[in-house]
Amino acid sequence: MHVLFETAGGFALFKVLKEKKLEKIDDLHKEFATADKANEVVKLKAFKKFKDTKDAMKAIEKLVNGKLSKSL
Repeated sequence: MHVLFETAGGFALFKVLKEKKLEKIDDLHKEFATADKANEVVKLKAFKKFKDTKDAMKAIEKLVNGKLSKSL
């Protein structure tokens, strides 16, 4: 399984290493309390940086409308 995470700087794609750790939603924050703990659950596979603010706004607007931007 992969997880797409949006940041202010761009999109990050992570591979989930331990899916069982993501099943308990109420305690999910505990799995990401430190960088070392997060590295046990997910691994960064790709990062697509936004070119500028305009690019970021277009990408987010498309996501909100259920569409994918060209950069994504």
